[in-house]
Amino acid sequence: MPKVLVWGAINWDTTLFVDRFARPGEEVRVVKVISVPGGKAANTAVAAVKILGTNEVGIIGMLGVDGIAKSQIEILRKEGVDTSLIFHHEGMLSGQAYVIVDGKGENLILSHQAANLAITPEVVSKPNVLSAIEDSDTIIVIDPPLETAGSLITYARRLGKRIIWSPAILTTHGLSAVQKYVINLDYLILNQQEAKSLTSMDDGVHACRTISGSISSRTAVVVTLGNEGCVLCTKGNSMIIPPLDLASSSYLKIVSTAGAGDTFVGAFGAFKLKGFEDTKALYLANIAAAIKTSREDTRGSPTFEEIKRYANDQNRAS
Repeated sequence: MPKVLVWGAINWDTTLFVDRFARPGEEVRVVKVISVPGGKAANTAVAAVKILGTNEVGIIGMLGVDGIAKSQIEILRKEGVDTSLIFHHEGMLSGQAYVIVDGKGENLILSHQAANLAITPEVVSKPNVLSAIEDSDTIIVIDPPLETAGSLITYARRLGKRIIWSPAILTTHGLSAVQKYVINLDYLILNQQEAKSLTSMDDGVHACRTISGSISSRTAVVVTLGNEGCVLCTKGNSMIIPPLDLASSSYLKIVSTAGAGDTFVGAFGAFKLKGFEDTKALYLANIAAAIKTSREDTRGSPTFEEIKRYANDQNRAS
């Protein structure tokens, strides 16, 4: 059985590349359009399996009964992800997302969650799901509906599993709504915008410290800081983990940041399973995310060998 289970969205992404984002009421020219598999949980699962190997990672999610569902299953299997816990909803379409990427590689994402919203707490209690959770080591929860995320986190904690939660769009519920589940986590991972949603603070470091200070538990809070790396906050302490410096690289140029956060989460979970301590796992996850930004595909995460090569190059340069 997979040692890492990832719960959350599986989407099909239509990505539009533009020179700059349009202002309200303005039309801009689309330079390029690509159609690729995405979804935060699927992206995260692929990022982890590229480090851990075939069938070490499984995904739990919901698709419709349509062409997108068939393609998603085939692609995930080819990547080496266990798809035996992907369910299908006959009354809903598979999820889709529309991603706009500007000339700097920054992105805007519009998601139609569709079947992803049909992952209910009842799914957690299915015998095959319970068995998979019991046999796993690490549970990565991304963006299933909040009540479902809470049921899963609560059950996994009772079993003593390592739990990583990247609530993503669920942060719009506010800190009080997610706080009751956060105390059961090992790691809470947010980007700066998500951290702002929970604290109303623009500064990711201060937001990380505030969230960490509001949790009376062992939970470590991680806030990603884009090209500045990430910050780790635990029990009143904080540490900045440096990024891979793309500006000094002659090989890597930012093309699209879409999916970089998912790569970070998947890589971090994989490196924790491999036994790395927190700061090293986060450092390597930063490198994985940076490499991803040099690629158009939302699931363009790197292999373990690629990450090690760039890590060694950075260490020699420093």
